[in-house]
Order: sequence, then structure tokens, then C-alpha cells
Amino acid sequence: MFNKLHLLFIFMLVGNFTFGQLDLEQEELKLNDELLSFRKEFTKLGMDQASLSFASKMKSFLSNEGAFDYNFKHLETVAILDSPDGKLRIVNWNIEYPDFSYSFAGFVMHRNKTKVSIFDLKDALDPYEVKPKGVINENKWYGALYYKIIPFESGRNTKYLLIGWDGGTTGSNFKILDVLSISKKHIYFGSPVFYSNGEVLERIIFEYSDKANMTVRYEEKYGRIVLDHLSPEAPSMEGVYSYYVPDFSYDAYIFNGKYWTLKEDVIAVNSPQEGKNEFIQLNPRTGRLEKKRFKKDWINPTNSQIKGEVEHVARIPETPEANETIPQEKKNKKRHKKYDSGLSVTTGKYKRKRKRNN
Repeated sequence: MFNKLHLLFIFMLVGNFTFGQLDLEQEELKLNDELLSFRKEFTKLGMDQASLSFASKMKSFLSNEGAFDYNFKHLETVAILDSPDGKLRIVNWNIEYPDFSYSFAGFVMHRNKTKVSIFDLKDALDPYEVKPKGVINENKWYGALYYKIIPFESGRNTKYLLIGWDGGTTGSNFKILDVLSISKKHIYFGSPVFYSNGEVLERIIFEYSDKANMTVRYEEKYGRIVLDHLSPEAPSMEGVYSYYVPDFSYDAYIFNGKYWTLKEDVIAVNSPQEGKNEFIQLNPRTGRLEKKRFKKDWINPTNSQIKGEVEHVARIPETPEANETIPQEKKNKKRHKKYDSGLSVTTGKYKRKRKRNN
């Protein structure tokens, strides 16, 4: 008798779960109709209004019970990203304006035990403005499309390293390394955990040519973020970051327990789990997440014969670092020289707004 009642109870739970999932899928189909209508807009005003309407309906959907774990099936131009620890979900989309600049919108969902909090992501930045340097909350968000979440421990708290993309403008694209922290009432972007060329930074911005593709990916085996090193297309273009492209060498940010520390000139190693040499990349025109292939061969940049180029010495992940310096407590000492943007040499420098020729 006990076994029969037990089985009946299980069947009832499964039935209710299945019904809930089917009900959410019907709501997702309605959302998809709204999304398709939104994507047909062709004016900036129309796009902004359609995005606001879609965001309102999306928030209603995410407020439903079970939405945090729901497996989306139909929203092809919306990025749904879950953290490995099961506590964070980012729902994120882009708006491509007629002048090929971008804006973004979305939500961050955080689950604390049985309670799920929803935070609106409001892109408060003009596409041509300089991205902020310090810590900001969701109401001052700079706008990006995220494609990787990496939880890490910072003190007694869990923080989330985010890898994101911004289509920028007609001249530049951006890749972003940032940190998401969560409190009871707000989420925060930015944290002083990046150590690069003698400086502690709160986020890293890479600006590069719109004609190029910069790879930034996480190698779980080595616990590091591997990325293309950027160099100007020609020596005369140094400092003009809309002309920076990958130079076939690689850098990495490696977590040492306190800082994500920049290591230049590493050898990118494909994980055995990545047998197809593939990674997830955003299509800059549609916002869709698509599979791309890694470069199979590493090219030694020291073979270059161009006078004045910086020589690199490559390191494999197992190579011990000699004389590694760790940032000390703040002292009154001379600061390192940095660009006007306040970012280091491998990050972006922002250009002024360009006028499009008719």
C-alpha cells in the first residue's frame, strides 16, 4: 500500500511539473511573437519602444514560478546564461541601431535558497560615451551582451566574473571582463580584482577593429581567461584602438586567490574536452550565440622582422612564474603612467563620436 501511494505521489509531482513547463512554453511562444515584432523595427525610436515593451513582458514571464529553471526553446536572439553554481541567470539582448551602434537590455535573476530576485539591466550609456571605470549598480549599467559566467571566491563572498561583448560603433568592437556582486537591494558591476601592469583595476575593456574578431574564453583546466593580444595594424596607428587587431599571440588573466592577474604571452592550449576546437561567439549583427572554431596553430610573434615591434616570450600554463609581484597595500608612491582612459596598454582607449557620411 505504501509503495502504491508513494508512486502516486511521484506521478502527481511529475505531472504538475510537466504542466508548469508546458504552460511556460506557451507564454514563451507569446514572448517570441513580441520579439519577432521587435526585430522588425527599423528606426531608433521604434527599436527603443519595442525593446521596452518586450522587457515588460519578459519581466512578467520571469516572475512566474519555475522561470528560473525554465529551458528556453524559442527566443533565438536572446542570450540566456546560467552560472555553474545554479544561483545566477542572465537574460540579455542587444539592439542594433541603423547607424550600427548598439544598446542592450536584460535582467539578472538571483536565487537565494527558495527566493528569486530579479534586477532590471538599464543601459544608461550612449554608444559613443566612455565606459565607466568604477563600481556601478544596475541603474548605471554600460550595456553589453554576456556569454560566460565564472563564480569565484573573494573574501567571504562569491562573486561572478563576466565575459561580455559590445558591438560598439561602425569603427570598433569591445570585449569586457567585469565582476558582478549581489546585495539584497542591488547588483553591482566592477570590483578591484584585476591586476594588470602594476595597477589594480575594477573592470577591463578591450577595444579593437570592427573588421577583426577578438577571442576571449575561459580555460577551466588552467583556471584562466585566455585572450588574443591586440596590436595596431601599423606602427603609425598605435593608440588608435579602432585599428587594433589580434597579433597571433595570447595573454591570460589567472586567479591567484585574490586577483585576476595579467600574464602576457601565454600559449593557448585547447582542452581535451574541446575536441572540436569550438567556442561560443556572438554574431555581432543578430546577437545570436553561435559556435566558432579556435585557431589551431599558435604563431610565435618573435618571428616578426618589423622594426620597433614588441617581442614576446611565450609561456605554457605549467611554467612557474619567477619573481611574480603581488600588489601591496596602498602607499604614497609615484603612479604608473596610463592612458587618458585610465586603462592599461592592452585595454581600450575611446574615440570621439564619428559623423556618418550620407
